[in-house]
Amino acid sequence: MHFMVNLELYKIFALVAREKNITKASEILHISQPAVTNHIKNLESDLNIKLFNRTNHGIELTEEGQKIYNEIEEPVSILENIYNKYGNVRNINLGIHVSMYKLFSRIITKFCAENENIKVNIHDTNLVNMLAPELNDMLLKLENEKLDLVISKKTNSYNTNKLEFIKLGELQDVLVTSNHSKYVSQTINIDLLKKVLLYMPRKGSITYNNFLNATQLTESELTNSKNITYNAMLELLQEQDSIGLITKEYIEKELNNNEVIELKTDFNIPEVEFGIYINKNNRFSELNKLINIIKCNSI
Repeated sequence: MHFMVNLELYKIFALVAREKNITKASEILHISQPAVTNHIKNLESDLNIKLFNRTNHGIELTEEGQKIYNEIEEPVSILENIYNKYGNVRNINLGIHVSMYKLFSRIITKFCAENENIKVNIHDTNLVNMLAPELNDMLLKLENEKLDLVISKKTNSYNTNKLEFIKLGELQDVLVTSNHSKYVSQTINIDLLKKVLLYMPRKGSITYNNFLNATQLTESELTNSKNITYNAMLELLQEQDSIGLITKEYIEKELNNNEVIELKTDFNIPEVEFGIYINKNNRFSELNKLINIIKCNSI
């Protein structure tokens, strides 16, 4: 029993160490902040070591705390995976871009409501900045069985025979602007793109690379382009006379409400395949059930 209590304490310690924030850790664990703090104090008492120091921005590991974290991070992850596979509640770890999650949130929520013994943990990109994990990072986690499936656009930059891609459909990247922009009545050409204030997703993203391939433009030619998140892009399009590059299916609501307008172009941006990446060696019945539900209800 004492071992199991300590295992739980180490799990909480590892999460707090990763997040560097008690509040965020408590939200992920679905327990109160005081409870998280007490668990950390109990572990410090057991070990007779101070694990964290408080800073103006949150908390950080002490030197001794960092040593312990380095020792226990992988074992705790392994034990969690064992519990997830063989415990009463089966966990499915899903990697997905936050904007793409909008397309699947209804399906996943319904699936969880109908399967109370299955918990879907969402590992998505960051809502507020550009420091989110890239697709290749998520695919590496999938290959190492830290994720069970990834829903994303198809990439050709990550090649391994351990993963399988299941196509669900195509997505269309488009150029948009605000409904009061001077560009609404224009047909956008390559020369204009070299001069206009152009908001784009981060460099290296599938949408970004697809656009450069379609236009045959180089980064240096896009002198007024800025790389930002989709949420920030939609806000800035209303504030500045500018153009944004975005995936059409992510903003159906805004397009239908005429908050943004899809622009005409004299060039074609090809559609991009999207679907499910799975690890061929990590298949279990609950995961297969979710995959089948997604395939049957995809856009």
